[in-house]
Amino acid sequence: MSYKPKTLFRLVEDINNGQLFLPHIQRPFVWEEEQMLKLFDSLMRNYPIQTLLFWRTKDEIKARKFMPQVLWDTDLSDFYDANKSKKDVEKVFVLDGQQRLQTLYATFYGAITSADGQRAEAYFDTSSGEAINDQGLRHCLKFSTTALPHPYYRIADLFGKDAQRNAEELAELFNEALNAIEESKADVDKESPTFTKSREKRVRRNFSQLVSLLREEKYFWVQELDGVANEFPYRRVLDIFVRVNSGGTKLDASDLMFAAMKEGWGAIEEVIEETTELLNGTNLQFDKTFPLKCLLVAHGRGAEASPEKFTGADGEKLLKEMEEGWDRAEDAFRQLRDFMQNDLKIYADKVIRSYNSFIALFDYLYHNPKPTETSKALMRAYHYKAQLFGWYSQSTDSVVNALHSIVSKPYPNGFPLTAIKEYFRGRGNAVELSKSHLNETRLRFILLNLIYVDQMGGSPFNVKYKGNDPHVDHIYPNHALRTKLGLSGQDINHLGNFRFVGATDNIRKRAELPESYFGRAKATGIDISKHLLLPTYSADTTLLKFDVETYTSFRDARLNRIWDIVAKTVNPELI
Repeated sequence: MSYKPKTLFRLVEDINNGQLFLPHIQRPFVWEEEQMLKLFDSLMRNYPIQTLLFWRTKDEIKARKFMPQVLWDTDLSDFYDANKSKKDVEKVFVLDGQQRLQTLYATFYGAITSADGQRAEAYFDTSSGEAINDQGLRHCLKFSTTALPHPYYRIADLFGKDAQRNAEELAELFNEALNAIEESKADVDKESPTFTKSREKRVRRNFSQLVSLLREEKYFWVQELDGVANEFPYRRVLDIFVRVNSGGTKLDASDLMFAAMKEGWGAIEEVIEETTELLNGTNLQFDKTFPLKCLLVAHGRGAEASPEKFTGADGEKLLKEMEEGWDRAEDAFRQLRDFMQNDLKIYADKVIRSYNSFIALFDYLYHNPKPTETSKALMRAYHYKAQLFGWYSQSTDSVVNALHSIVSKPYPNGFPLTAIKEYFRGRGNAVELSKSHLNETRLRFILLNLIYVDQMGGSPFNVKYKGNDPHVDHIYPNHALRTKLGLSGQDINHLGNFRFVGATDNIRKRAELPESYFGRAKATGIDISKHLLLPTYSADTTLLKFDVETYTSFRDARLNRIWDIVAKTVNPELI
């Protein structure tokens, strides 16, 4: 196994030149924008980044390309490279480091997709680095759909017009431009000479670090399993992959805290592990930090989990309170599990954008046990709003702490959704689902899951056979709509044309037209109405003609039906 440094420039070039891929066993890109910004800030602070693990092979393995523009919840099959996937074709796979590499690729070369579906590129505030913002970041990075003015720098220019410039040149150009802007201001608005000197120094330091990150071999280290020169069979590599991506023996934050906690409550690690296992009973991926945060919040100590909270006299008091109140907490955790399983019917990590949103539900159940059906409906609405509108995408701990002040009170009249909405409205978040949200590609997994839960009374991810998890499928086939009807991607990749289908059936279906496919399915006794949602077409599949007028009419009518289904769950307070 080789262990060597690589420049970020070389890693990006390897991706662009078709030398670096993701194996089909890798999960989709799941990092939110907040995590991407944190990685950039960490690198700008010169914090170390974990070693990347690669595998060189000639085996027949499906090779997935990195996304030049990050699309959340995209159809991964669109990124497979058929030629590179073949046997005896050499390729290098990323076994550990996908989220980091995709983030860096999008930041330094590509883009992400904004909430409204536009291309958003990375811009760095070259004057930042002095103060820490509300998100705990020192270096300000923004993804923008339009060019940002100075002091923002478009990072992708390091691969374009500034590829031959060094850090000193770039810093000098930017400082000259910023000084010219200052000179054009009225005297009363100009920055002081001291501030100018400090800002110039920050700009020089930021460009020095930015260019160094890209071009120097000291930040990124790669361990490579060479399956071409050595014997690394797929089964062995698969075992390695599972270990490095499922935790293996790696320590998480909670492990580091147990040493500070066990003296005060000897059984705490055991009860936390049992609780984590309980919550993960529906194929979710809670870690041990989650129940710890829940307990800290419910006991009024804030969501920030740190060993210091469990030391000294205050720590002893907290642990005693937690131990004495454990029966109550355990009951709240069981109620939360039952709510996720029986009311939300969550059986997959894919439909969760933030696990931290469940802390407020635990907090509410801890202080308001055994909710009524009316309360549960409002709790469901809270869950979907939190996931759809990104309520926990920034400053998560401060959001959790703010909600504690709301949900920890007694509520004889039910879950306080109105007060929660007012809090998030004040933060500038959306609080009510609108029809425009149905057009956001990154929300389609959550919305489709909601539809199937409503129509089938269970999760589409609660599958009988392993490997048959639902895929997003076009009812009217993508390729046929493009090539035969000449429709655009915007007209095709439309929630009104999306459904879930089991992975196995998706392979069999291929590009079969809906009249034939659903007619055949109906003849075998399948209830196609759960997929089509429209009684007229479900009753007579010959109406699913393959022409623009029929497709558009079906798609739009189905979207209206989808709106009726999701609105009653997400916006019950408006009904």
